[in-house]
Amino acid sequence: MNSNDNFNNQGNDAQMNQGGQQGGEKADWLDKGIEDAGKHEGVNISQQNADKAGDFANKEFEKKEGFGLPGVH
Repeated sequence: MNSNDNFNNQGNDAQMNQGGQQGGEKADWLDKGIEDAGKHEGVNISQQNADKAGDFANKEFEKKEGFGLPGVH
């Protein structure tokens, strides 16, 4: 990682910490985890797509277990 990559990562973190998603909804741990997994694999997953995937995963979990994942909005 060069210094330019580090600067870009800090900028992305700052955007996520500002509430980042449209509609004023803050990214929860599941959304951030999906985005980070994408980055790890070299795939750029937008905050909107991570939110949709996280919502889907939480709904499926809730159907199976009868309750949603803790800390997921």
